[in-house]
Amino acid sequence: MDHNRMMGVVSESDRRYSVSVRDWDAMKRALWRSKVAWDIAQREAEALIKRAAHMEGCAGKDDETASCLADCPDRELRLSALVILNAARQLTQAGVSRPADAPFFAPSRELYSEILGELAACHAELEALRGAKVTEPPVVEPEKSPKQLKEAT
Repeated sequence: MDHNRMMGVVSESDRRYSVSVRDWDAMKRALWRSKVAWDIAQREAEALIKRAAHMEGCAGKDDETASCLADCPDRELRLSALVILNAARQLTQAGVSRPADAPFFAPSRELYSEILGELAACHAELEALRGAKVTEPPVVEPEKSPKQLKEAT
């Protein structure tokens, strides 16, 4: 019996798995895109909250945590914007760096050769399609200036 495992010191989730660099970079890019999206949502929600109209003496005008009066015209809009703002604050990932700031890893020779081979095959297929269906673009005549009406004096 493994006493460390029985005490919960070692668990199945502690195992390490190898992840390819392409997958890891794709995951980092996805995290960065979600962070940018949540930042946009947070900025727009804050703008909606600032634009909301309030009644005189409404505590929600200055305090984000206070509730609006029942007669405030934009009360529902403000509450919806607060829900979006709190979700954006809660779900934004901390410490996500831009992919451009990350180190660059050149692709392997095999991957590079594979990409160039696919590109050459696409070019060959495109040329074959163009040869099978020859269509000439319509001839466009140069524009002539429209005749001007003479002013009667």
